[in-house]
Amino acid sequence: MFEPIQDRIRVESAPKLSDETFIVLRDFIYSKTGIYFPVKKKYLLEGRLLKRLQVLKIGHFEDYVHLLKYSQQKENEFEYLCNMITINETFFFRNEAQIEAFQQKFADEVIKAKKAFNNRTLRIWSAACSSGEEPYTIAILYLEFLKPKYPDLNIEIIGTDINTAVLDMACKAEYNQYSIRSTPKLFLEKYFEQSGGVYKLKQEVKDLVRFEQVNLMDREKMRHMIHFDFIFCANVLIYFDEKAKIQVVGDLFNSLNRGGYLFIGFSEMLHRISTAFKLVSIPKTTAYKKE
Repeated sequence: MFEPIQDRIRVESAPKLSDETFIVLRDFIYSKTGIYFPVKKKYLLEGRLLKRLQVLKIGHFEDYVHLLKYSQQKENEFEYLCNMITINETFFFRNEAQIEAFQQKFADEVIKAKKAFNNRTLRIWSAACSSGEEPYTIAILYLEFLKPKYPDLNIEIIGTDINTAVLDMACKAEYNQYSIRSTPKLFLEKYFEQSGGVYKLKQEVKDLVRFEQVNLMDREKMRHMIHFDFIFCANVLIYFDEKAKIQVVGDLFNSLNRGGYLFIGFSEMLHRISTAFKLVSIPKTTAYKKE
């Protein structure tokens, strides 16, 4: 069976990403974000950018690289690029073991230590938070468990990501069935308003979280991300090579208060990356403490 002539023309005329241009583009992305595309993922980068070239009416990937590097729109285009290449996979109450450890053990430990110095503000950073399910989960845990126990406790929760599109979704705080599939029924009824297949967070939860765009490889920006008691940064380091991991983890260490904790993904380890943290083993998960 023959494909329509117009479809053959469209395929044949589509821009092709040469090996040389792929390397230039890959190195540019890496230098800016720490995300590394190996040669075997060339097709992935080409596929994600092809639609953008069509929107911009650019006929060659070489011209797109020039736009990224030298045009007056390069900052805006870099934002588009980050939105296209980043992967966003999350849902409420995703890392159950970490959540339980935070709520049942570490939060009490840190809060009591802070109160000894008359400090009643708990600061939490959800790095690479995507569409906001993680920081909002923490906000629910605060309302449900910490606030009744520590009524004079203040909390600041910041969710950050490099992808502005998902941050817009986070601010809107409207989710589908996939996002809430692991949320206990009690919390769904108490903290969400359902309309059809949409679950909208109530304002009391939204008010506890502030969102901001942060590139973890931006040293200047990271210098301002300080004085946190907990940092959640799960499933991010897997996209970095060792050099980028060392930089990011070092900056995360500097962002923590002494006595604070870093949580990373189950498949991630700081072995050979950093010896600055104390590894704390707990059932089904681990945490990294800044002593």
